[in-house]
Amino acid sequence: MKKITLSGLLLLFWALLAPAQAAMVPTPELAIESANPPTAVTAEQRRQTVQQLIEKGVDPAEAELRVGQMTDAQVLTLQGEIDALPAGAGIGTTNLLLIIIVIILLV
Repeated sequence: MKKITLSGLLLLFWALLAPAQAAMVPTPELAIESANPPTAVTAEQRRQTVQQLIEKGVDPAEAELRVGQMTDAQVLTLQGEIDALPAGAGIGTTNLLLIIIVIILLV
């Protein structure tokens, strides 16, 4: 019974600490996006995106594979935001806090 309660408590903590993102999208913004579809990405833009990923520490073969699987809109978005995006290799604050809480509860 204690393990079930501990598991439930951990699930509750995770649910409370998990980030949630939601926002209303105004109708004019949707109309503009549908009226102006993203432009086609050239091979040079894709090569630049691959080079940016390599500079950020991604394996060259993996970078080429990832960019090859992206749509044109995703490549354009990545090019515009690559410096502001998190690296993704580290552990987030929420995950670290959850691990600490689990360790404290188990000890």
